[in-house]
Amino acid sequence: MNENRFLSLARQVMTLPTAPFHERFVSDWVKAYVRTRRRLSLNVDEYGNLMLIYRGTEVAGEAAPELVATAHIDHPGLGWLERAGDRIHVFEMLGGTNLDQARQARARIFRPDGPADQPGILGTVVEVVPGDGNRRAAIHVQVPRAADARIEAGCFGMWALPAWKLSGRRIHCRACDDLGGAAVGLAFLEDLARRRAEVCAGLLLTRAEEAGLLGMVAAAQTEVVPADALLVNLECSNTRAGAPLGEGSVVRVGDRVQTFDPDLTAALDAAGRELAATAPGFRYQRKLMDGGTCEATVLAGSGYRAAAIALPLGNYHNIGDERLQAEIIHLDDALGAVDLLSHLARAPGGAAGALARWQERRGQQWTQRFNQTAERLRSTV
Repeated sequence: MNENRFLSLARQVMTLPTAPFHERFVSDWVKAYVRTRRRLSLNVDEYGNLMLIYRGTEVAGEAAPELVATAHIDHPGLGWLERAGDRIHVFEMLGGTNLDQARQARARIFRPDGPADQPGILGTVVEVVPGDGNRRAAIHVQVPRAADARIEAGCFGMWALPAWKLSGRRIHCRACDDLGGAAVGLAFLEDLARRRAEVCAGLLLTRAEEAGLLGMVAAAQTEVVPADALLVNLECSNTRAGAPLGEGSVVRVGDRVQTFDPDLTAALDAAGRELAATAPGFRYQRKLMDGGTCEATVLAGSGYRAAAIALPLGNYHNIGDERLQAEIIHLDDALGAVDLLSHLARAPGGAAGALARWQERRGQQWTQRFNQTAERLRSTV
């Protein structure tokens, strides 16, 4: 993937304001993006999930995508609940973060009827009320008097952190998780289009993942994704699970809840080995990454063949050592994830062909090994 093109695409996507149930700015951007791409089409389900489909010339028409990447377009944030007094507004915490660090933080409040590049109303957290089993944590934010009347139902907030900063090879952003994954998915389809790949591939962008994987649960129930598609979830995952920044994107074997489809994971791993042997500078990792739960678990539980690629993430959910910080991903990890997906999609026979070859090769290896030693095994009984 061209580095400059990826950075341009990623910056546009990753600086958009978003939170669970408040993904409109990202959704609108994606819809406008698709309208400028001749080989892309878009379906939006009743829950606002976005299904992008790339079809090469030979597969144009109604061909169903064989390989579908998935990512979510929200990030932990604040949803307006009520006014609590003069210049004080109560927001519910949508998604997880460190509440002790939130007590020291400032937030930017966005109006849904404003432009996507609005700076947001800067407010200060004055109280944090922890949640319980029935309600989420409540964040009390004080705003300037001049802006008080502008905050109302529909407004949402993000932490007042840098929207984008490129420092060396590291991308610092208030919402890498998972706008970074969405950027990788969009770049994947763009790479296929640039290569004029004769394949059909998709990208499912879901909502409200941070509020309980809700968009993906809805997508699985409404079968917006073809039942026989091979799915690869793109997620940013905490480096504390054992994968350092800059060592390559991660073929994620599983998450905190379960392991993913073993054959599809092995096919991804085989594609990574092929690239590492032929593409200078390409690196990848293979890890469990059990620091959280990702959407591949929902897909697997709904009967889909699902695997995952993770971008190692610093300052997970904006949690820094002492205060909330911008999240961090590594540019090379993101570029490698695009290349890995593109390589799998363009394999002879497509992703399904790569999967079938792995399954055949695996069976042949064990059969050959057994045939070579069967007599010795019998003779030593």
